[in-house]
Amino acid sequence: MNKSYLFFDIECANCFDGVGKMCSFGYVLTDAEFNVLDSDDVVMNPETEFDWYLFSPKNRCQLAYSKDYFRAQRNFEAYYKPLKKLIEAPDRKVIGFSSANDVGFVVSACERYNLPLIQFAAFDIAVIVDNAKGEKKGLADWCAHYNIDTSSLQAHKSEDDAVMTMKLTQAFCKENNTGIEELLEKNKGCRLSVEKYLEHREIKRHNDEVMQKIQELYGKKCRAVLTNRLKGDYTFGFKIKKDIDESLKIATLVFKHGGILKKSLKANGTVIIEDDTPEEYIQQMKKKNLTPLTISDFYEIVRME
Repeated sequence: MNKSYLFFDIECANCFDGVGKMCSFGYVLTDAEFNVLDSDDVVMNPETEFDWYLFSPKNRCQLAYSKDYFRAQRNFEAYYKPLKKLIEAPDRKVIGFSSANDVGFVVSACERYNLPLIQFAAFDIAVIVDNAKGEKKGLADWCAHYNIDTSSLQAHKSEDDAVMTMKLTQAFCKENNTGIEELLEKNKGCRLSVEKYLEHREIKRHNDEVMQKIQELYGKKCRAVLTNRLKGDYTFGFKIKKDIDESLKIATLVFKHGGILKKSLKANGTVIIEDDTPEEYIQQMKKKNLTPLTISDFYEIVRME
């Protein structure tokens, strides 16, 4: 079977609670020479409210169809089988622009309707071009950079955005004198599978839950302390999410040993820092009347007999 390339884009009615509710799936299917084999804008009823901003006069890129038109269509479940067949076809590569979001939208749609997940991986041409050029631009701006005529295309119409994604990929391949298959083979790191997306989502959920627990300790004073060894104000001198579980452990120990955790300190407090913190950074803290305390020394204080 000949290889084919599916360029796609998704629009959502809203992303409330971090869940995208799909209202259109646009795509362009091509061969390796960018000859168009098929294209469509699959418009559907999201069966939810629309984010008010999508139809606001202040929004320069409004959705391509009216609310009534979306409402008159069938829902995602009605299109599930043909979309699954389209996306999962053998020897098919899927490409999007900022496609991590779109992978998530497909997952969310399947979950909302209790349907088996559509299993695929999408290459992100945005990341490929951004990395090559050393700067970030939106789809329209990259198309303008490559002098791609988009005068007949409408932003936020899924099929048209898919066309722009295809034309951008074609222009980038031409500039680099490479075929699309070779381009994708060299950029496997810019590919996100549904499986990997689910792993990332689970990590984010865990991190958000732990971060919430840390935030609940800010400014709190323990009424039944284990000791008063850490009496005073404390803050983190490193990025909490670098090791979120370790950060919660430290925050809990500060709380239980008489200290008060603060989001930040301007002066007169202790800054918990990593053991390999540069001396220059330590001296800067001391000039602000802050006391640097390495993680190793922190644990030594807590473990004191």
